[in-house]
Amino acid sequence: MSVADSTGGLPDRGIAFRAAPAEFGDPSLTKHDGLVRLRTRTRALTGMQKEAVVEYGPTGTIWRLMCDEGPWLNGTDLAPFPLAFFTAGLTAQLMSDYLAEAGARNIAIDRLELRVENFFTMEGSALKGTMAAGVDPIQVAMRVSGDAETAELEDIAVIALEDRSVAGVGLREQLPSRFSIRLNGRPLNWSGEDAPTMDAMKDPEPALTALNAAEPVLSDPIIVKDEAAPPPPTEGAVGLQSDQKRQVHVHTDAGLRPDGLKEIAVQCIRPAGSRFILLSDDSADMGGQERAPNGLTYLSAGIAFCFMTQLGRYAQ
Repeated sequence: MSVADSTGGLPDRGIAFRAAPAEFGDPSLTKHDGLVRLRTRTRALTGMQKEAVVEYGPTGTIWRLMCDEGPWLNGTDLAPFPLAFFTAGLTAQLMSDYLAEAGARNIAIDRLELRVENFFTMEGSALKGTMAAGVDPIQVAMRVSGDAETAELEDIAVIALEDRSVAGVGLREQLPSRFSIRLNGRPLNWSGEDAPTMDAMKDPEPALTALNAAEPVLSDPIIVKDEAAPPPPTEGAVGLQSDQKRQVHVHTDAGLRPDGLKEIAVQCIRPAGSRFILLSDDSADMGGQERAPNGLTYLSAGIAFCFMTQLGRYAQ
């Protein structure tokens, strides 16, 4: 696998591509028991750049994704920031849930557009260990047209968001997270709940290094920068200041292309950042063609990238 070089260059396959599963294929991810399992391996590259390899268990599809940060964290801004992946995944999944509910009712949807506003907060001191993150309520606006009455199209939205969407459940409910932390091979104790199944995992570095790109099934690039960020503010990398009290605003517009792909435009509004276009397709087990990552793949990568960024911030 080619990765970004020390000068911040992009890999020859671009920001996102499908990978060949030669070094992967864990049967524990493909159990047919009603659960969808994903595994994300992430590693740091140069500066604030990172890459993730996400296995989507039900189909065994593997995606390699690259992440960067904007000027607010001294990134090179070559690839989307972590919350862009998170928000794009959330948006893509909401769209898929709406289309799945409409399909279950044999209702054809001609137009589906979403506008999503996410607000994330940070307050405290990294040096003192008092930094705390928060999330304000998400705002979603939907525009739909199809061969059904308005009341039924509205009912589909309610059912999709409240009952079908696993992404929505993740936002509404407090779910226990489990961690296994190792430093140079030595397990570290922490105050939360352990993840015993993670302890036996091998170092992913050899598998990541050996991973090759699969033949692309889509001629368009999966992720592109559509609009560059404005010049950075005079105060520099505001996200690396030791004391924080700020809100991050991420804006997303999404719609369906004629070929059925979801086109998702994500931009950080505060602080001002670049605009990235991410394409998404449903997985084969959900009736898609897997031409681009599905919503859960982007969502899983975004979570992992966020952890990696915070580790980098604390290290700096």
